[in-house]
Amino acid sequence: MKRIPPFIIFILLVLGMSLFPYIPIELFHINIQNFSQSMLIAYSFCTDIGFMIIVFFMYKDKLIKEFKEYFSNFIKNFRSTFGYYIIGFILMVLFNSIINNFLGGNGANNETMIRSLIHKYPLYMLFSVAIYAPFIEEIIFRRSIKDIIKSFGNNKITKYTYIIISGLIFAAMHVIGTASSTTDYLYIIPYMSLGIVFAYIYDKTDNLFSTIVLHSFHNTMAVILYFIVRLV
Repeated sequence: MKRIPPFIIFILLVLGMSLFPYIPIELFHINIQNFSQSMLIAYSFCTDIGFMIIVFFMYKDKLIKEFKEYFSNFIKNFRSTFGYYIIGFILMVLFNSIINNFLGGNGANNETMIRSLIHKYPLYMLFSVAIYAPFIEEIIFRRSIKDIIKSFGNNKITKYTYIIISGLIFAAMHVIGTASSTTDYLYIIPYMSLGIVFAYIYDKTDNLFSTIVLHSFHNTMAVILYFIVRLV
């Protein structure tokens, strides 16, 4: 994999995240129209796990090394980055509130869609947002983008270029696919706030689990809050 240009790896990962579930369908001529809802969920779970395994082996040595380094002193490592996450979270909430007041809406379409799916498929979505998304997205939007930018040099210019581009692409991928109007693209701003903070944390720690854990924490808390609000 070291011989493959970082940009090509990034493209393959993005395409894989979107298209991997369709590969078994084409290879084995599976007719998912005959699947029940429970079978569709089981199929999605299996393809998610399959893609995670492939991505893990692409970065196996680094991931194992960083996992041991991070969790050997978990409390210290978590505390050292949690403050940055809080800043990103506050900015995300602030920008969301401003945009919602301006548009008179209830948040990005992506968040509305996710809440709907959580309501229908709580266990699968808990796995998806708490495990799958943090693992895959941090590798794609943090590690692979950093590999691209740093291939042009390792200095302050490339550092801040990476942080901004990582945050922007992370935000765009969460908004573009579900945007239904031009104004929906404003929601790139709150997503970018959190994405920039995650990119800064990864650049600062050089350990991907610093952002995987915080990303998982953020998504898990959002799911828990969703259920609390529904119960109240």
